[in-house]
Parts: sequence; C-alpha cells; structure tokens
Amino acid sequence: MKQAFGLLDSVEIPMRDGTILRADIWLPGEGSWPVILQRTPYRKEDAFGTQYISALEFKAALRRGYAIVVQDTRGRYGSDGEFVPFSRETEDGADTIAWLREQDFCNGQVVMFGASYVGATQVLAASGNPKGLVAVSPHLTTARHGETWTYRSGASELAFLLLWIIESLAPEDLQRRLDTMPAEDASRATRLLAELRQDPLAAFSRLPILDEDLVALAPYAADWFDNHRAISTPADREHLDALAQTRLPFLVSCGWNDLFVEGAIELFETARRCWGRAEDVPDRLIIGPWSHGNPTDWQGDFWLGYAASTAQLSDEQLAFFDAATAGELPATPMVRYFRSGSNSWHAAPDWPLPGTTGRELFLAGTELREAACETDWSRSYLSDALNPVPTVGGANFLPGLVLGKNSGPKDQAQIERREDVLVFTSEPMAEDLEVTGLVEAVLWVSSSGASADWVARLCEVDSSGRSIGLVDGIYRQQVSSEGPTEVTVRLGHISHLFRRGNRFRLQIASSNFPRFDRNPQSGALSVWATKEDFVTATHAVHGGPALPSRLILPVISLPFPEQSGLASPG
Repeated sequence: MKQAFGLLDSVEIPMRDGTILRADIWLPGEGSWPVILQRTPYRKEDAFGTQYISALEFKAALRRGYAIVVQDTRGRYGSDGEFVPFSRETEDGADTIAWLREQDFCNGQVVMFGASYVGATQVLAASGNPKGLVAVSPHLTTARHGETWTYRSGASELAFLLLWIIESLAPEDLQRRLDTMPAEDASRATRLLAELRQDPLAAFSRLPILDEDLVALAPYAADWFDNHRAISTPADREHLDALAQTRLPFLVSCGWNDLFVEGAIELFETARRCWGRAEDVPDRLIIGPWSHGNPTDWQGDFWLGYAASTAQLSDEQLAFFDAATAGELPATPMVRYFRSGSNSWHAAPDWPLPGTTGRELFLAGTELREAACETDWSRSYLSDALNPVPTVGGANFLPGLVLGKNSGPKDQAQIERREDVLVFTSEPMAEDLEVTGLVEAVLWVSSSGASADWVARLCEVDSSGRSIGLVDGIYRQQVSSEGPTEVTVRLGHISHLFRRGNRFRLQIASSNFPRFDRNPQSGALSVWATKEDFVTATHAVHGGPALPSRLILPVISLPFPEQSGLASPG
C-alpha cells in the first residue's frame, strides 16, 4: 500500500504572551512521530529556503517517519506580532516545542534544522535548553549575533547587512508596518526601498550609512550600525556559556566560503568543549566549500568536482536525527571537511585537527621567509577610503543571496595592481602542503591617521603567476599610532592543499569594500561619517629583529583519511 502523507495548513500556535504564530505541518501518517521543526522569517511556503538552502528533502524525512513543522517566526508572513531580529527566538522556540509535545502526532521528541537566520532560531532555542529538544542541525549560521554575524574585529559586515535588509527583511516588514507609521516615515521608507531594490550596489556607497531614511525602513538597523557595539562585541560571549551547558547534540554544517564560517566553527567548538573524551562527543562538524546561498559545486572561479555540493547533506541530517532520537551516538566521524586544492573530502577524529602545527612565514621587504628578518625594513602606502580596495572573493555575501558569485577563491590581479595593496610572496614550495585551521597575521604597523583598518588576505600563486585569494580578514585599530604597534589580523579558517612549485602570498591593505564598512581614518564614527569626514592616511608595515611581522599557518603534516564524498567512506 502506498504511504499517504498529510498536511495541516497554517496551524495556530500560541506563545506565552498570547501572540499567535502559524505553522504548516506535514504528517507521515497516523500515529505519533518525532518532529523536525524549522522556524523561519522567510515564508514557510517557500521551498527554496525551507528545503533547498536548508539542505533537507521533506519527502525523504516523511518516508523516514518524521513529522515536519515549518513555522513563520514572530512578525513574519503568516504569524502575528512584531519582528525584532533575534529578540524573542529563545522564548518562542521553547513555547513552540512545548506546544508540539502536547500534540497527538508528536512522540515528545523535537529536532530542529535550517540555515542562516533559521539556524539562529535553533541556536537561540538551544540556549534555553527546552524540554523535548533532542538535537539541532544549524547550517551556515553562527554562535553569536554580534561578532561573526554583524561585525568582524571592529568593522561592520556592510554588504551583508544592507543586502539582508533589501532582499529579505524590509519588503515584508515594511508592508506590515505601513498603516501604523507616520505618513512622512512611510513615504521616506517606501521611496528608499524602491531605490535600493532598483540598484542594490549603490546602497553600499550611501553616506552616512545610518540616516533617518534607513531607520524608517529598518528600525533594527540602528542597533546593527553602531560603532561602539562593534568595538565591544568581540568580548561579548552572548549565550555561549548557556550553550556550553546544554549537552545537546549539534550537527554544525558550514562552508569555507560562507561569511558565517567563523561563527559556525565557534559554535561547534562551544558544543565540543562540553565533553572530555572524543569518543563520547555526540556533536558533528561538516565543513564544505559552500558560500551563503550557493550550495553548489562551483565556488568563485573554480569548479570543485561533483562531490562538492550539498546534495548529500539531507541524508546526513536525517541520519544524525535518527541517532539522536534513538539516544545513540552518530556512526560518522566527528569531523568531515572539504579540502580545496585537491578537491577532496577528509574525515578527522576531532577539532581542531589533531597534530596541527603552526608554521610562521616572516615578512621581509616584498618576501615571505622561513627565517626571521635580520634587518629592519618598512613599506608604506596611501590609504584613501573614498577610493577603497574592492571586495574580490572571500567569505562574503556579494552580490546577494541567490548568486554568491563574488565569494570564494578568485583571481586577485586587479587588486594586486593597486598602489594601496602590499604583497609579500614566498619562494616556490618544495612539496605539497596542507593548511587546515585558523590563519592569522601578526603585523607591526603605523599610521598617520587617527584610526586604521588592516586587511590581510592569503593567496596561492601558481607557476603562471596567477594569484588566487583564499581567505581574508580585517582588524580595525581604533586608535592608531605613528610608531610601530603590534596588531593581529584574524584572516579566518581554511582548508587548502598548496601545491609543489606554487607560492604563498600575503596581501596587506586598509579596505575591503563593500564587504566591510569604510574607516574614515579621521576619528569620525564610520556609520555617521559624511564624505567630508574621510581623510587620506599613510599606513606602514614594519619588520625586523624586534618587529617580527609574520603570517601564521596551521599545517597538517599527515593528511587525514580521504572520502570519495561527504557521505561515503573512503
């Protein structure tokens, strides 16, 4: 007999304050089942977000004996209330789970899945440790929603935040608020949204970043574009300590080319620290080559092979849920990661990868050297934030959700031709070398400006001289110094096999726009700065025996076992 699935449309679920949220419910048949829950601000009927981006196929889950519940979050689409990003997701998640556990179709077990903000709803629900929540599978998301989501080492994720407003949040949110807004604010917000959607790329150059029009369109933008919060947020642990106490199984899946990869790895590390012995850990980490909104096998300028997409991730999530609902440990390795350069999947028993060693390459004039430089040197450049270094590749959100075509590994020729970009290049490598883990640059720097940004990018230069950017990061030095001062730029995590005969290259610049907001360099706050607040400044990088500027690479000497694909043992 053929299996008949059922659908309950727009079911009302009351929250503790009386607000009604609505959900669609798919049932595999009569009886009680474990429930797979997704809470989304992006419309519960939208299969692109609920299934494709979230990498879970509903028919497969139903056939496996799961009920599926997809709920519009507070203030979004079918649900009542006011949408304030992140603010009520812990309580609303707990209330939804409690309601589900009272229904005849639920056997008392709830698991959660979804990507990006839908991943954030899982993290926030998990931080409250609600009864009945058995496991979560956050995909392409972060542990915190200040640092690693909104900010990066003092700078704002400008392009992502504005595109998130333009593409995903403002159209629905504004429609709901228009009738209650003052006429002038409604007109201002409507006009701005039309302008921004007509030319999203022009939004990045608006000065000041934060004005009355943007606040009318997206009130929460006033909280995001806040220089004081950007400075303080790296030290704000938010709900990390609560997550560390839950012992809830996490399947964290993320992408090396996703802007949230740093926060995703932090999330897994937080969950992993709950356990002593590796063999007791119920959590799993999967790191593919993916970028935000692009789960395919083509990233940046490169095709990475048939096994590089998220096609197998649906089965991986369901197998993880099977183990969690059965009270068992997953039968998979703790860590599986995709390594570019070889375009291969690898399995490892722990994270950070056991046996990782730090390899230092010292900056010396225009070179990267194994040995520390024995003579003093410095190189300088003129930084003009009104003529910024453009974003080309890396873990960014450009030019928007559905494309992601400017993220990932990309040719750096146009960047390295600029006079405001310094490059340091190694000798050709004598053998292949795997770099997997966190890349950092420790730099001795000085500036004539009141404040300075330091942007570092690791590249691989092939035998033809083509330079491909692999990972980059920023550090905003709030108060710069005319004398050499040490700063650390966290470029981010990577897994790449550098090939014999190729070279390491490190770029140093002072902007990466529009991924990050521009630093006026005058001491003015970037979110309020007008064109008149921007000044040019001379920045310098120094090296020598007492000023050891260096690149630090996490090197894997013995490669971990290769798999033929994400779901296939080698």
